[in-house]
Amino acid sequence: MSSLQISGPTTAGQPNFNNDWFTSWASYVKKNNSIPDQYAWHEESENGSSMSSSYDGLIAILKQNQLPLKTININEYAIFDEEVPAGSAFWISQLERYNAIGLRGNWLGGTQLHDLAASLLSKPDPNNYASTDYFPNGDYQVYKYYSQNMTGNRVGTSVSQDGKFDAYATVGGGLAKVLMGVRPPTQGTYTVSLSNLTALGLPASGNLNVRTWKFPVGSDVHYSGVDGPTDLGYISHSYSGNTLALPYYQTDKLTAYAWEFAVGK
Repeated sequence: MSSLQISGPTTAGQPNFNNDWFTSWASYVKKNNSIPDQYAWHEESENGSSMSSSYDGLIAILKQNQLPLKTININEYAIFDEEVPAGSAFWISQLERYNAIGLRGNWLGGTQLHDLAASLLSKPDPNNYASTDYFPNGDYQVYKYYSQNMTGNRVGTSVSQDGKFDAYATVGGGLAKVLMGVRPPTQGTYTVSLSNLTALGLPASGNLNVRTWKFPVGSDVHYSGVDGPTDLGYISHSYSGNTLALPYYQTDKLTAYAWEFAVGK
């Protein structure tokens, strides 16, 4: 006989001590010994909340009530303006860091609500629910790359100091891959340090050929078709001290990028 898992509190607010509903729920759960299998909430906010701040808030609430840490299920993440390649790469990185399950928020309405895969697909007439001939948009290509290309072992990363740029990295099949994006509407330049390269079978200094993939959008951010990322080719970079520091240029609030380079093992 299979068991049914439960989740809670499944609230639109993030866990912190300013969230009276969340703290009251945690107290009730402790008192009644009704601990769920998953802690669930939404990460859809324009106030700057993130997985980092929410996780810290959750841990503090659990500690106060002597509750165990369970699987985290973010049953809706990203506001509509963040559902672009840059924002999707950012949220993938955030969720992976905390082993969190995540379901992309669906901000569409009417017949589109159950038609366009939460703004990942489009068609010649996206307003006509009866039309077919679906095609992927630019945001879809980020998830495709993440699911099909970023196989192997996850590598530790950290969010930028301002909390607006993040990266997810894997090593497998002789390649290291780094998917990067910002939380829209962020723009600017960040320095990404690839450290401890000897752990990947590379020398502590030398030259490294890095391939760049660009994940653009079409003329219409959500409704234009995009066949795949753009290959920007290889550039050789010199490094020393077991670390390669590369600049990351976010010149708009939409585009995501990925780097790939060969490893020794």
